[in-house]
Amino acid sequence: MNDASRFKERLGSHIGFLERSSELYDSGQEDESLRLATSMRLIFHDTNSSTSALSHLQLKGTQMLSSSRGHGNWQDYLAHEINLASSRPVVMKPLLGDAFVAVPLADWWEGESIFVHNGTQYTRKRIILSLANKDGGAHVDAKLEAYYKVLCAGEYALGITGNMTYAGPPPFPQGIPIYPDNAHLALARQFAHETLASQSQFGWPVA
Repeated sequence: MNDASRFKERLGSHIGFLERSSELYDSGQEDESLRLATSMRLIFHDTNSSTSALSHLQLKGTQMLSSSRGHGNWQDYLAHEINLASSRPVVMKPLLGDAFVAVPLADWWEGESIFVHNGTQYTRKRIILSLANKDGGAHVDAKLEAYYKVLCAGEYALGITGNMTYAGPPPFPQGIPIYPDNAHLALARQFAHETLASQSQFGWPVA
C-alpha cells in the first residue's frame, strides 16, 4: 500500500469513527465526545512533530461547513433541554441541522469564535484539543484550563433552581441552581456533525 492509499484509508477510518460515535452520542452516550475529539484532532491538527490527515492528503485548502449563526458564541451551536423529571434537569443539546455556511478550513478550525471567557475567544481547535489532550480523549491532565472549567460548569447558561413537590424523593437537589454541565461534549458532537457534512459535500477522498 502506498502512502496516499494509506492516508485515505486512515481518513476513512476516522470518518467512520465520527459516524459511529455520533450515533452513540445521540443515543445517550455523551462520553463518545472524547472519541469524537480525538478523531477530529487527527483529521485537522498539525504541529511541528505531527501531520494531520488532511495535510497528508494536501487538503488543507478545503472548505468546511460551519453551522455558525453569527452570535460568535456557544448559542450558535447548542440549545438547552429541560426535563424536570431528570436528575439533570437542564442539559445542552447540539443543534445539528443542515443550515451551513462554507468557510475556509483555517477559519473554521482556529478563526471562528465558539466560546468567550474573560474577553478571550476560544475556537474549535482549542476546545477539541482541550478534550483530546487534557480531559480524557487521549490524555488526562491534572489541571484543566480556566476557560475549559468554566465551559464545563455551565454557569453562563440557563440554570434551574428547583422549588417543587414530588410524590417521592426529588430527582435533583432543590433550592440550589443547577446548570448544564455538558456544553463541551455537545460542542464536540456539533463539530463532528459539521465535519461529516463537509466530507460529504466536498468529497474528501477516503478508502
